[in-house]
Amino acid sequence: MQNEQLDQMLSAYLDGELTQQDSQRVRIHLENSPDARRQLEQLRTLQMATRSLAFPTPPDERLDALEQSLSVQGPRRLGWGLLAGGVVTLLLLVLVRLATLPDVPLYVKLILGAIGIGFALLLGSVARQRWLELPYDRYRGIKR
Repeated sequence: MQNEQLDQMLSAYLDGELTQQDSQRVRIHLENSPDARRQLEQLRTLQMATRSLAFPTPPDERLDALEQSLSVQGPRRLGWGLLAGGVVTLLLLVLVRLATLPDVPLYVKLILGAIGIGFALLLGSVARQRWLELPYDRYRGIKR
């Protein structure tokens, strides 16, 4: 490996993200390169400085304003749900209507039936998965 590649791996080395083999290569490089040791020390200093930074807690008024701006999501979800439900219902009605017409060939009816059943199975499996994962949603109980 070239020295430039090893120098680029210093941050990952400092964070303990390298494989054992790459860590050993970086350690050997550090033993032989004063510039790399100096760069690693600068990275350590930067890491300590950023760890000691304190992030201010926003005021409650700001959080309330953010919550109000996010309250638009409820009506949007309802709108998307109604739109999706209407489209699904329309598609099902069209499939049923085409399947019940007497002049439609049997193979077309079978294809339409396969499409309808496949769509229903996919929709049902996604809905079931979301329902089962709901209790384990990491963001469900987040409060400020």
